Amino acid sequence: MAAVRAELMYRDGQREKLSVKVENNLNSLINGIQELNVNVSRILSELVEREKVGGVCAEGELCEEEDDSDEDDEPEEPPKSEVQPPAKRCKT
Repeated sequence: MAAVRAELMYRDGQREKLSVKVENNLNSLINGIQELNVNVSRILSELVEREKVGGVCAEGELCEEEDDSDEDDEPEEPPKSEVQPPAKRCKT
């Protein structure tokens, strides 16, 4: 029996090791990686939610507050560009 492992390192230097046991075949390995992915995603999602509530930002990052201005309500205009011919001609 083998295991698929991952290690998360938090901003404060704390580490969390995750491990999923797998059999010695490809299907088991694929399932183990998917399970590990789900576990890591869950942990990171919880961490993001905690930081949103606590207002914690990474060192050097600016905390973005949601603003209710009307500036974002108007759709942006698509970039204006001219249609150009292909760079190379195809032989027919």
